[in-house]
Amino acid sequence: MTFWNWRRGTAAGATVGSAAVALSPELAPIELYTADARVVGWIEANGRRVTDLLNEQDELRLWQPRPGPMGAEPAGATPPPADADADAEWQSLLTESMILAMPPEWRSSRQLRLHKRLRRVALSAGPFRVTGNLHLHPGTEVGAHLLTRGPRFLPLTDAYILHEGEPPFEHVVSVVIVNTAHITSLMSLVTLA
Repeated sequence: MTFWNWRRGTAAGATVGSAAVALSPELAPIELYTADARVVGWIEANGRRVTDLLNEQDELRLWQPRPGPMGAEPAGATPPPADADADAEWQSLLTESMILAMPPEWRSSRQLRLHKRLRRVALSAGPFRVTGNLHLHPGTEVGAHLLTRGPRFLPLTDAYILHEGEPPFEHVVSVVIVNTAHITSLMSLVTLA
């Protein structure tokens, strides 16, 4: 897994006092899985869906990413203090290396909610087996076309995740976002209202 520092500039007078507090980012926790590591950190989503960020960018900026082995419980990342150096401890992870992302728990505003049909699906992505609710536009069905012509990342809700590699583990999460480049099988289970 490759990480690198990603510096961002700040205005000259914005690094001290109330100006620094006003510029400090609003961060939310995130948990990511690559083929061989679990990464926890913080992202600056600015009220946007993590799925949208992943589909629009080739890398995701993380505050204090803590990579660790699969199944391990790494020390949790701590959000930056208001007077933290704005350039310190920001790193980026290429989205192509991500298999799964568990975004922060939050309910989007009514304006951002999309009303879609729910379809219970099961999929395989790398060493993971995932079952969850796929939200489909009316007229869209589950199939291989979702993986080739659809978005790069698909969100599933009310998901069950099973890691079949070493060590084996499982998670139940409210939302998981899956990288379609890593999906080897996708099948519909049950139609939901």
